[in-house]
Amino acid sequence: MKQNSLTIAILFLMTLIPFFSYGVSQGTSEPEEIKKEPLSKWSKQWLEEVVPYIISPEEKEVFKKLPNEVERGKFIENFWRIRDPNPATPENEFKAEYYRRIASANKFLTSSAIPGWRTDRGRIYILLGPPNEIHQDFRPSDSFPTSSYVTYAAREVWTYMGLPGKKLPYTLEFTFVDRLGMGHYVLEQNVRMGDEGMAPYDLSSMHFQFDYMENLAEVMKTPFENLNKLQGIITTQFTYDLIPLKYSLFYLKGAERDTYMPLVIEMPYANLPNKKIEDKYYFALTLLINISNKLGQIIHQRSKDINFNYAQAELDALSDKELQIQTFLSLEPEAYKIHLLVLDNFSGKIGTIHQEISVPEFEKDDLALSDIILSHRPYETDRKVPTGKRDSLERIFSEVNEIFSPDQELNIYFEIYNLTLGPESGRNDFSIEYLFFLNKDMIVHISPSRSSPTNQNNCRVQVSFQLRNFKPGIYRLQVKVVDRISGKSTDKDSEFIVQTRSQT
Repeated sequence: MKQNSLTIAILFLMTLIPFFSYGVSQGTSEPEEIKKEPLSKWSKQWLEEVVPYIISPEEKEVFKKLPNEVERGKFIENFWRIRDPNPATPENEFKAEYYRRIASANKFLTSSAIPGWRTDRGRIYILLGPPNEIHQDFRPSDSFPTSSYVTYAAREVWTYMGLPGKKLPYTLEFTFVDRLGMGHYVLEQNVRMGDEGMAPYDLSSMHFQFDYMENLAEVMKTPFENLNKLQGIITTQFTYDLIPLKYSLFYLKGAERDTYMPLVIEMPYANLPNKKIEDKYYFALTLLINISNKLGQIIHQRSKDINFNYAQAELDALSDKELQIQTFLSLEPEAYKIHLLVLDNFSGKIGTIHQEISVPEFEKDDLALSDIILSHRPYETDRKVPTGKRDSLERIFSEVNEIFSPDQELNIYFEIYNLTLGPESGRNDFSIEYLFFLNKDMIVHISPSRSSPTNQNNCRVQVSFQLRNFKPGIYRLQVKVVDRISGKSTDKDSEFIVQTRSQT
């Protein structure tokens, strides 16, 4: 909706009031005061319950000053008309999408006696549409500190990325908490994220976001309905392989006792159905990740909508490659089971994985290494990271790989924890060496290199190696770290494959 169109419409409506005054007073010798009809129940409901999130303060004042229901009806008709993104079509897509969001909020986000559209989650959903990602945690609550039993608080984080609108930040994140376990989620925190870091976002500046082309592509949908359907599928733990899946899970030190776990899911483009609209091929996937504890209870849930499109030439170039979906988990050290489900929203095809995992602990005092992450591309050291938030995997590498060709670089990323600081210097002192094995034979040994001392107990390492002299085969990389102050040492292995250029 263009601002100037809205202004013209408002000014036009405001001119109606003196016109009605003039028309009623004709034929009398004395000016006669117009009798204004009170707002009907229907008009009041429309103003307070249907459009409170999208009507401007100026429009609201004009509506209240209109003299009768006939003119209010004309106002409502014009209200929707000026918001129609495509007047040439018989349907007002904006109005239809708005009412659909209200219905979805009432169906899926209602809590106790509060209708869904009135809840904090409902408001955000109506204004911004479905989030790109929903992350749910279920952890012990401190709402009743004196209670003799343990209660659990549900926490939902909604993440939006790439919303239409030049004034909107690329990433918006909303955190909702249900402290009483009654299904009533309250907005606890809302932030915008960018190169300058994280900052609170003014909710009053939010407007209804509507991407008309995305709606035409049928990839704009209600995520909660899909989640309800998929929950029943994933909890049965049956395996579906219509969409072949594989995943890689990496363990790094997180906040407090948590372990931060970048997760990469891959699936062949050749196995992903698509829908052609005009000259583009559209893809619409839903990813559901559940983590269950030893008792089989779901303690973490993350959902992510993946929508993208390609031209014919772009799609042909990807026919033998794999789509890589990246996200992350954060869990306390323990044994769990991970459940992955990918749904293709066009065909209904499903792929699943159910596997036990053991999350390690990095909070001990012993020298330790994270998992090693390999990639064709280097770590983006010049990118600013939002303060107070752990890097997502996208900020470490744009992609993660295990297959390389001799003309590519092997980029290595890992982290070192619990280094000793010198009692006098207050700085660390450690060395790193790299060993490459083909089968059981060591073929390359890169001698220990001493790192520049810093005042940090934990540090990140990124290094690159050329693979020109590596013949095809399965290799094992071993990274060894020696803390020169404490004398402690540790190592970590990672495998990768070198293939000929024609194979890659």
